[in-house]
Amino acid sequence: MNDEYGLARAAGPSDELASPADEVAFQDALLRLLERRTKIYTMGDSTSLPTHVAAELLRSICFVLGIDPEEPVVPEYLLKVDLEREFQRRLADVERKVEAAERAWVDVCAATPPIPNIALRDTIASIHDFFKHYDYRSMAHDIPCSIDYPLCHPVETSILGVDYIAEYLRRLMIEARFLRLFEIAACKRVLGSAGPNYIELLVNLYEPVAINAIGLALAGEEPARLVIGDAEREAIAARLGPLGDAGRERVLHEAAITACDELGVCDEDEREYLGAVVPELLPRIEVGLAHGTLGGVFVGCT
Repeated sequence: MNDEYGLARAAGPSDELASPADEVAFQDALLRLLERRTKIYTMGDSTSLPTHVAAELLRSICFVLGIDPEEPVVPEYLLKVDLEREFQRRLADVERKVEAAERAWVDVCAATPPIPNIALRDTIASIHDFFKHYDYRSMAHDIPCSIDYPLCHPVETSILGVDYIAEYLRRLMIEARFLRLFEIAACKRVLGSAGPNYIELLVNLYEPVAINAIGLALAGEEPARLVIGDAEREAIAARLGPLGDAGRERVLHEAAITACDELGVCDEDEREYLGAVVPELLPRIEVGLAHGTLGGVFVGCT
């Protein structure tokens, strides 16, 4: 096996290079593991595969073992274990992750508020197909489904396989639980004001509602109302206008905390998720203040 993925260097506390003997032993063990996984993939017919398929099998092995195939390092402890046994142990962990993710999918289906959005509906259905088609034994890094619905805070593309699905569902659940805190009719009015075609477009349902909730807390009003008019926008401008960037960010973070407190959001992940809206909101507020209107930031309700 050549060193196409640069897996000969050990990563440990000292960050020292592995010895030549360790490098050779690891490469040999990885090659044997790849050969065994190839036999399983071909159901024993062959150990020869097209290069691109072999590369995908290797990527799957790396995913299961916790190796980044793009980095020239290997966790040091992998040089000192039975690689086949460690792979089987971690493969069982992946299987448990799949089972947990499927339960999370069921929970998300139950929690998703009845706000129509085609991309959200289709994405949830496609994730169900993920569990039918995901071959964690051979292609554990793969994500065999279509995810079109944009989260307010997207999952990093470096996360692969079931880890991506689990994290996507975790964030989607946070958004669903937040939307459930409001009257659905009020959510629809806000979304309709933010974009009349929210049912058909690839838009996030959480963000406009979250922004209005923060804005109302900032204006000293009840976040649960969701309704923001000229008076509330003027109050927000009066608070933020005299402040610099750091001051605006601080005040907005405080408003996000206040919104969580008043809405009864106690879960720390959910509070952090709402707070993470603030950095993305700041440039929009700056533009709005410069143009003398925050109507494009904190939307009114039609």
